[in-house]
Amino acid sequence: MDALDIEAITTLREIMGDEFDDLINIYIRDADERILAIRSHYENQDAAALRMTTHSFKGASGNVCALGLAKLAQTIENAAYHGQLEGLQASIELLETTYQTARRDLLALHS
Repeated sequence: MDALDIEAITTLREIMGDEFDDLINIYIRDADERILAIRSHYENQDAAALRMTTHSFKGASGNVCALGLAKLAQTIENAAYHGQLEGLQASIELLETTYQTARRDLLALHS
């Protein structure tokens, strides 16, 4: 799965200019915390907190053109909304590993 939409990121970078790096830095700082929170909420079986955190992560990921991450977060958010936490372990692990790849790729785009 491609976590990032490179064409969209290229356009975003052209539009934002020098502010692009700031956006990426803020996203990564925030996403690092949210990924840890997602894991914690899942382990604590807190469906409401898991839903809210994945919803926020999904939106932030969409803002930086990490559409693959946003899609994964949507799947987890939907399950949490319906209180279906059983079986989410694999989805959360995929979200975590995909985020690490996206994080590395976003930092590589840094000027």
